[in-house]
Amino acid sequence: MNSRIFLLLIVLVIGAFSCTVSKESYSLRAEKRKAERLASQVAIKKAIESRRFVLKMDKIILPDGLMVDLVPRNNFIIINGEIISVSLGYAGRSFGARQISGINFNGRTGRYLMKSDEAKGIYNIQVEAITPNKDKFDIYLTLGENGYCSASVNNSYIQSVSYRGILVPLSPENVSYSIRK
Repeated sequence: MNSRIFLLLIVLVIGAFSCTVSKESYSLRAEKRKAERLASQVAIKKAIESRRFVLKMDKIILPDGLMVDLVPRNNFIIINGEIISVSLGYAGRSFGARQISGINFNGRTGRYLMKSDEAKGIYNIQVEAITPNKDKFDIYLTLGENGYCSASVNNSYIQSVSYRGILVPLSPENVSYSIRK
């Protein structure tokens, strides 16, 4: 009987010790996640303010309001200073002789207006993108410091279309393309 009580006491002590260790490790993991999230928000904020970011779009919002996954997932808007590169799927009406199934161009930014709401951690940006053959696209971006973004693209040849995705800061190592003037 004594050995059973002793064994039960040992099990209780080990259990109490392991619960204390797991609470401490949970707390450390939570602090680590919080620090990583804060570092990510700082990097995203710096990328937005320096105009060096990639918007990876994974959803398109159709004219009737239906949100559809973009497949394949290589739909993007890259802004690197004065240079803009766009490759997006398109589903909507075309106002030209040919049917348009994608928005693809490399160009330069003309007008670039940025307004920030520090309290909400949101940036609203209006970009006028000019292609080498002088087509103009108006792109309206809503970027969050948390990494989520939305974009609306307007042009005289297409119906306005909206996208949802994530923002990734551009690093100097992964930039290697040029634009014709």
